[in-house]
Amino acid sequence: MGIMNSGVKQWIFQRVSNALIISFGLCLLCELLYADSITYASLTELFSGQVFKIYLAVVLIFSCLNSVLAGWQIDGDYAKKFGMPQNVLTVTAAIVSLLFLFFGLSLIF
Repeated sequence: MGIMNSGVKQWIFQRVSNALIISFGLCLLCELLYADSITYASLTELFSGQVFKIYLAVVLIFSCLNSVLAGWQIDGDYAKKFGMPQNVLTVTAAIVSLLFLFFGLSLIF
C-alpha cells in the first residue's frame, strides 16, 4: 500500500476510524431515540448543520480509507491462496470506496 508500512500504524488507523464510525452511529441513534418525533423535517434539520456535515464528511472519508486498507490486507492474505491476481481486491475496494465517497460527499454538501 505504501502509505502505512507499519502494522502498528495500520492497527491504530483502523481503531481510530472504527471509533469515529461508532461515535457517529451512537450520536445518530441517540438523536433518533430521544427525539419527540422522527419526521423528514427533524432529520433535515439534524443534517443541515455545518458542524454535523463536517463530522459526517470526516467519518465518510475515514470509513472509505478503512475499507481500502481492509481490501489491501485481505488481498495480501488470501489472493494467492485462491489463485487471484495480486491487488484485485485492493483495486476493487479503492474503486468502490471512491464511488462511495463521491456520492456521499455530493449528498452531504
